Amino acid sequence: MARKRRKKEFARVRADSGQHRRILWVMAVLGIAAFFPMALQLYQLMISDYEYYSRLALQNQTRTTYVTAHRGTIYDRNMNILAISKTVENIYLDPHELKQSKADLDFIAEELGEILGTEPEKIQKLGKDLTKRYQQIASNVEEPVAAEVRHFINTNEISGIHLEPSSERSYPYGTLASQVIGFTNKSNTGSEGIEASYNRYLEGTAGKVITTKGNNEMDMPFSYEKYVESIPGCSVVLTLDTTVQACLEKQMADAIARYDVQNGAFGMVMEVKTGKVLAMATLGNYDPNQYLEIADPEALQETQALKESYLSHPVGSEAYEREKAAYDAAVTAARLKQWRNRVLSDGYEPGSTFKVLTMAAALDCGAIDLKTGFYCKGSEKIPGRSQLLHCWRSSGHGSETTPQALQNSCNIAFAHIALKLGGERFYDYVNRFGVMEKTGIDLAGESKGVFFSKELIVDTDKWGTASLTSGSFGQTFKLTPIQLVRAISAVVNGGNLMEPYIVSEVLDADGKTVLQQEPTVIRQVIKPETSKTMCELLESVVAVGTAKNASVAGFSIGGKTGTSEKIDILDENGQPTLDKIVSFVGIAPMDNPEYIVLVALDTPSRATGTYISGGVMAAPTVGAVMADILPYLGVKQSFSEEDIQGKTVIVEDLTGKTPKEADKLLKDSGLSAQYIGTGDTVTGQIPQSGSAVPGGSQILLYLGETPPMQTVEMPDFVGMNRQQANDAAGALGIYILPTGNQEISPAVIVTTQDIAPKTQVSVGTTVRLEFANARAPD
Repeated sequence: MARKRRKKEFARVRADSGQHRRILWVMAVLGIAAFFPMALQLYQLMISDYEYYSRLALQNQTRTTYVTAHRGTIYDRNMNILAISKTVENIYLDPHELKQSKADLDFIAEELGEILGTEPEKIQKLGKDLTKRYQQIASNVEEPVAAEVRHFINTNEISGIHLEPSSERSYPYGTLASQVIGFTNKSNTGSEGIEASYNRYLEGTAGKVITTKGNNEMDMPFSYEKYVESIPGCSVVLTLDTTVQACLEKQMADAIARYDVQNGAFGMVMEVKTGKVLAMATLGNYDPNQYLEIADPEALQETQALKESYLSHPVGSEAYEREKAAYDAAVTAARLKQWRNRVLSDGYEPGSTFKVLTMAAALDCGAIDLKTGFYCKGSEKIPGRSQLLHCWRSSGHGSETTPQALQNSCNIAFAHIALKLGGERFYDYVNRFGVMEKTGIDLAGESKGVFFSKELIVDTDKWGTASLTSGSFGQTFKLTPIQLVRAISAVVNGGNLMEPYIVSEVLDADGKTVLQQEPTVIRQVIKPETSKTMCELLESVVAVGTAKNASVAGFSIGGKTGTSEKIDILDENGQPTLDKIVSFVGIAPMDNPEYIVLVALDTPSRATGTYISGGVMAAPTVGAVMADILPYLGVKQSFSEEDIQGKTVIVEDLTGKTPKEADKLLKDSGLSAQYIGTGDTVTGQIPQSGSAVPGGSQILLYLGETPPMQTVEMPDFVGMNRQQANDAAGALGIYILPTGNQEISPAVIVTTQDIAPKTQVSVGTTVRLEFANARAPD
């Protein structure tokens, strides 16, 4: 019985145990099921997203203040500073700190407003705004003003006003080379030009200060601070020369004023053998110190009128919004236009300057030689071309040799040169000269030329002949100014196509070289002997051809003129405007070419009465640039007897000398003497010592007498030919220094003089006269 009861009890316990285990198992399963999402969440928080939540926690507990890095300096090749950063301060209010310290906000607003030139009401409003920890009340404050703010804070023991160091960009040369240098925006980031292209080198790495913070971003009593030092930016040294740049811009500006040029000008100076850019200019330009201001007076007047118009309407009205949008668009367009570097970005028809490449290609492959003959009767119907082909000289040039075809810039001859060359060879040479590709210059914003497809120019059954003949003299396609300069450099430098560059090296803060650029040859385009022949031909264009107006006494200069119509510009009636771009590409010295200069004037006005052509307008402008820069660049002058009058001689002090001694000194300088009086020694002279006179001039020397103190009125020489100018100057005792076209011809007249008419000057004064053929073609 007892045994039976034990069995029953055991069975019951066993059943209870099984039930208990089942309950525990169910509870375990339910516990795991309930804990599993929590475990996943913990895994995600503590492992998967650890970095993310750590960063958020750090942000909640710390404040990071960035310290602007000192931006690198931009130098020209002579280490003149073109762009430099100066230390300035940004001034902030801490509304929470001001409130906590119970500062007198009215007093602070009044005093800071006077120091900073800010409305006190604005400072008060920002000081009461607790939605932000920091409220900026002034930016880019220079050191003297920042020192006044510090003095105010310290004197009055104020908490809640903070100064943070920053930097501001300064451009000491103002508008000079502005499109090349560019500017930095409000964030101190490079925009446009070198500032943008080399921003990664110039900007450096910002530093930072990390501190702990409490609620409402208030500082904690016991705080942590870590300082990460900023790394200064590198400095950039350009190939640009400020003296050459200034000369180029001055002569371009003078040409714009003289010929009433409507759409500005562009030009550049480059070393033909290296590709180093010495100057690059687009006029009108702007001041990068005030890069948002519209520099063009007409554009400024237009935008101001638009602004006045939209402000005359109720705010929010349809007219207000429409006219405000027009104003905003006009301002944006004006700014983009003045920032644009046309030398890199704008394509244009090169006109006859392109004939240099056509002739070089034909001579190089043997399609023509120097004895090849052509005949120009003014116009010609060429098979395969629907339109009659005209030469600029309607009466024609008659029989011509190859050199004469270039000297005369004859379109008929060049059409036949292109036909002899053939479409395929013409296209291949143009391609090798780099017209279908960017030059690779180290500046942002470069475009490339728009040229015919090979299929089009080779296919004579369609438009091939028309495209080939028009293309031979630079019409119906476009290239950029820098593409043309690079290509013509290859023609005269021995045949090498170079990669232009404008940055020579990048230096770190310690002056160590980080990057250095060297001349890069892309490919050989023509043979050296072809290049030598082309140099001789281009020199003859200036000596006896269409570019005589580019002559500079004592220098051997070659080049090619160009005049192209802007056929894609239409007037309000949809008709071509017939506006022109006149240009000249000059090279010097021609016995060993070193420098190439391009100047193009966009839309000279017909109202001036001056014949619109590259020979009349652009050639003398480049000649004036050459006269300015070649002596500076160390190119030696060599005068023949014919051009000795173009030499500038500084007169020595001859007082106290005997006539024999004076004669020797003057003869050595290329001068002569006329004696007045009967004394044994020179007692006076006209002009005085130190004066500049033309070579071959006669100096008046007084023996035993005092020169009379006499003034005369400067004549208006403009429009006189050489003989008339000599006669007018001689009658008044004035010396003339002739520049430009040296040809003695009734058609070669004075176009400018450097002393204004009716100015009272001393007898013996030298006036510089620029002579040009006012009907020079092409």
